Amino acid sequence: MFHFPDQREGERVLMLIRKHPVVYFKIVFVFTVTILLPLIGFLYIWFHQYPFAEHYRGGVMVNIFSSLYVLYGLLFSCIAWVDDEFDVFIITDERLIDITQITLFQRSVASTPLNQIQDTTSHVNGVLATILNYGDVEVQTAAGSASSFFIDCVPNAPEVAREILDIADKHKNGTITEIPAISHSSTTDYRAEEGW
Repeated sequence: MFHFPDQREGERVLMLIRKHPVVYFKIVFVFTVTILLPLIGFLYIWFHQYPFAEHYRGGVMVNIFSSLYVLYGLLFSCIAWVDDEFDVFIITDERLIDITQITLFQRSVASTPLNQIQDTTSHVNGVLATILNYGDVEVQTAAGSASSFFIDCVPNAPEVAREILDIADKHKNGTITEIPAISHSSTTDYRAEEGW
């Protein structure tokens, strides 16, 4: 069974919604285009113009600079990965929890009771999102300060939005006990079981 921090006694997790794996491809693509390709081009030109054997001191400095450049790029890629990996919706039999990783050391956690959920909206924008079946999900609530919850790049966004609304409706009707808790783990599915 999946557990999360601040989970209430007897609270069952019904859905765990994470981002689509395409966000990680975007991070790798940006790293490759902005860090690796320019670096490879620069090193190719440098060592063609200034052979390492003849320009040892300059070659060492170029290698140090290149290593720092790659490490700098890796640092920002890892920060981007953390920002996307830890954005998650958790739907329990009592509430919706929205965990948003804002920066590396800043996280926002908001929750609302299921009976406060009024509407859900999904947006699938673009060719890639349509082909790979991912999009954005927004949940509007009747709560005061946190009136809407948003997560982007969700697999099967229309289905997820519909299922969140169904769970909220069943909670309002008192039939929430008919919904089974999550029971399997998958990278493409929005339900998961393994740890926090």
